[in-house]
Amino acid sequence: DSTPGGSSNTSMASKQRLRWTNELHERFVDAVAQLGGPDRATPKGVLRIMGLQGLTIYHVKSHLQKYRLAKYLPDSSTDVIIEEKSESGDVLSALDGSSGMQITEALKLQMEVQKRLHEQLEVQRQLELRIEAQGKYLKKIIEEQRRLSEVLEAPPG
Repeated sequence: DSTPGGSSNTSMASKQRLRWTNELHERFVDAVAQLGGPDRATPKGVLRIMGLQGLTIYHVKSHLQKYRLAKYLPDSSTDVIIEEKSESGDVLSALDGSSGMQITEALKLQMEVQKRLHEQLEVQRQLELRIEAQGKYLKKIIEEQRRLSEVLEAPPG
């Protein structure tokens, strides 16, 4: 039961693109909600609840993945992703929107850490200078103490 291309019909059907209309997405969201939210919903469960002819586990799995990304990255410009890509490009397309935001956040964090490190190094340098000055002051006092004790211990005459 193979097509002339050499792949089976079921494989071809499951890899075909699906256009997620607003209505289809709403049914998907309802199914996810019935299953306890994006964290608890499974592709198989969503597929079972939606019960649509032609909808495959691959379509649902991919859409659920994107839906979770959109939920957990509120800064993402794509809150609802309407169109599905082939499964190989799917992960990349889902990550494209969020990775830019994540890189920006990571760079901001890195800059903040570097700024704090620079501040700490500056404080450390100031402390080292004060310790050095304190050391010189103590040496001076000890030297004066030694001279004073020599003067006091010297025999009169």
